[in-house]
Parts: sequence; structure tokens; C-alpha cells
Amino acid sequence: MIQVSSNAWRRTWALMWPVMLANLSLPLLGLVDTAVLGHLDDSIYLAGVALGASLMAFVFLGFNFLSMGLSGFTSQAKGANDAGLIRTQLAQYSLVAALLSAIILLAQSVLIQLGLEFMQASDAATTEARIYLNIRIWGVPAQVFTSMLLGFFIGLQNTRIGLVTVSVAQLVNLVLNVTLVYGFGMTTDGIALGTVISEYLALTLVLLTLWRTLKALPAGLDATRLRTLAAYTHIFSVSVSLFIRTFLLLMGFAWFNRLSATLGDTVLASNAILLAFLTLISNSLDASAAAAEAQVGLAIGQRDPLALREALWTTGWCAFGLAVALTTLFALLGNSLLGILTSQATLQQQASDYLPWVIAMPVLAGTAYWLDGVFIGARLTAQMRNGVVFGFVSFVLASQWLPATQQALWVSFSLMFIGRSVWMLSVYWKSLLPMTRNTLRY
Repeated sequence: MIQVSSNAWRRTWALMWPVMLANLSLPLLGLVDTAVLGHLDDSIYLAGVALGASLMAFVFLGFNFLSMGLSGFTSQAKGANDAGLIRTQLAQYSLVAALLSAIILLAQSVLIQLGLEFMQASDAATTEARIYLNIRIWGVPAQVFTSMLLGFFIGLQNTRIGLVTVSVAQLVNLVLNVTLVYGFGMTTDGIALGTVISEYLALTLVLLTLWRTLKALPAGLDATRLRTLAAYTHIFSVSVSLFIRTFLLLMGFAWFNRLSATLGDTVLASNAILLAFLTLISNSLDASAAAAEAQVGLAIGQRDPLALREALWTTGWCAFGLAVALTTLFALLGNSLLGILTSQATLQQQASDYLPWVIAMPVLAGTAYWLDGVFIGARLTAQMRNGVVFGFVSFVLASQWLPATQQALWVSFSLMFIGRSVWMLSVYWKSLLPMTRNTLRY
């Protein structure tokens, strides 16, 4: 048994709980959107938003490599007590984020068309998804910068800013979505518009906190690195692996939605409800990942094996406990939540039949989410990518070999998480555990 101080447990929990509460607000908003649309007369609105949100995830979550990369660099720079490097890397990442956001906005028509053609949904669902996407695309800059800056604050060991920012913005989003749909008679367009407004509110709040944080940091910025292309090599080397990793994860969810669409709009809508539950689970599990990336990066920056050992032990056990708690929660309350989310008996029954897969998912996926944070802090981004490649290939191959049924779809989908966990655990035992017994080196 590893001896860990009570302070180490307190540090981990202090980093985890704000992230957990902040992340819970994101899927809870998705659940509210599902409930708002699920109580309308036609399920096509819910199917259209599910398609549109799945495609927008390629943009928003696809740019998570900026947040994860900046978090890892910032935590190690903080461990090395290098304020100038912290400022410089933040400026570099901001320039990259601005460029990528501009590209997405300029190419929006082409990207939306390609995405909808890939999904191959019904004409009615595609029409609603296009309405949703034409509005949501304008929130790209806000979402990209907010996500990146929250990663920056995680690297500084400040997770509470995420709780305040996201909670306030999502509360506004909730009110706007309900008001626009029930108060103004809007449907898909109301959900999209309310979300975009809240995204810019979130960016405003996080920028105010950033301004105060930078004022408190010692001065120092290497301006020459901002103008020199070669100075971005370290960012791109990490970002490419993270981008591929995130892109394949999103492709996995898009592939799941595509196969759901081929089974009919009812299956697509019921799986959208179950995926809203899965988003709640994944965002909760991300709390242990955030605590891990902050503490692992700091320990490596300080070259402290004992701190690394404590970070791995405390965050690992917290991740396990959280997974068990989530499995228990959905086993007890899953069917009750389904009744809240939709009044359509067909959708309730369809989703209830496959709820056991959601109940099992925290245990199946918990290890992978925790190790994501560990690998980000240790900057083992290539191995993160390889784990997702293995899981994604397992899912796609299984989905082609198994029968075209909803049950088989969930079986193959779960392999993406299991394969990812197995791969990353093997790297953990081989590469990370030895670092807790030796002097850390870059």
C-alpha cells in the first residue's frame, strides 16, 4: 500500500470538485434541450439537433487539443516557476486558436454540407440539422477560446474559474432555450441561438479572469517566439497527436450517430437521449482527468517523484470511486430520468431497452478518462493518440462484422472505450510507474 499524505487527497479533491460541477452543467444543459424538444409533438426536432450537435462537436471538441496541450505546457512551466514561458505559450496558443477559428468560419458552408452528407439521415432530420448548424457555427470563436483558456487555468491549478464561468453561462443558456422555444414558438433555431449567446457570455467571463490573472503574474514575454514559425514546433508536435486523438473520438460518436440514423429516426432519437446520459458520465469523469493533468505536470516540472506518485495514486482512486458512483446512480435513476426527458412512449421504451449500456459505461470508460489527464500532464500525447486509434478501429471493425441492430451497435461502440483503456493501461505500467521510483527527467 502506498503511503499518501492527507494533504495530497485534499489537493486532488480541491482540483476535482469544481471541474466536476462545471462539467455537469454542460451535459445537464444537453438534457434540458433534450427535454424541451422531447416534449414537442414531433421527434424530428430532437433528431435534427442530435445530428447538428454531433457535427458541431467535431469543431468544438476537435479543438480540445488546444486546451489539453496548453494545460500540460502551463502546468510544467508553473512547476519550473517560469512566468515568462507561461505568458509566451499562452500567446502562441491564442494566435493558433484565432487562425483556426477564422478558417472554420470562412469554410462553414462547405463543412456543413460535407458533414450532413456524411451522416446520411432522413431529409426531414437533415433539414433541421442544417438550421441548427447555420446558427451554431457563429459560436465557434467563443467556444474555442473559452475551452483553451480553461485549460490554461487548469495548468495553473485553478479549476474554480471553470465552475463559475460555465455554470453562469449554462444557466443563461437554459433560460434562453426554454424561453425561445416555449415563449417565442421557436424549435431547432431557438436551441441554437440560445446556445450561441451563452457561449459569448462564457468567453467574456473567462477573459475578465484572465486579465486579473496576468496582472498578478511576473512580467515577461518572448515576443520573438511569436513571430518565428520554428518556435511553434513544440506546439504542433503535441497538437497533431492530440488533434488526431480527438478527431477519431468524434468520428466514433459520428459513426455511432450515422449507424443510428440508418436504423431509423426513432433509433436515432432514442440513442440521442442515451448519448446525453453518456455525455453526463464523461464530463463527470473528466474531473479526475483535470486533477491528474494539473498535478502530474506540476510534479514533472518540479522533477519530484514523490509528488508524482501521490498524484497518480489519489487521482486514480478518485476516478475509480467516481465511476462506481455513476454506475450506481444510473442503475437506480436511469428509467426515471428517461420519463423526464421525453413524454413519447415509443422513445421511452426504446431508450430503456438499451439503458444497461449506459449503466456499464462508467466502469468501461473510467480508466481511459483518468489516464487522459495523466498522459496530458506527462505530455505522452502520442500514446494517447495510439490508444484512441486502437479503440476506434475496434469499434468500426466490430460495427461492420456484427448484425445491423441497435444491440450490436452498442456492443461495438463499447469496444472503443474498452480498447482505449487497455492500450493506455499497458503504457501506464511500462512508462509512467517507473518514473515514480526514479529522478524525473524531461
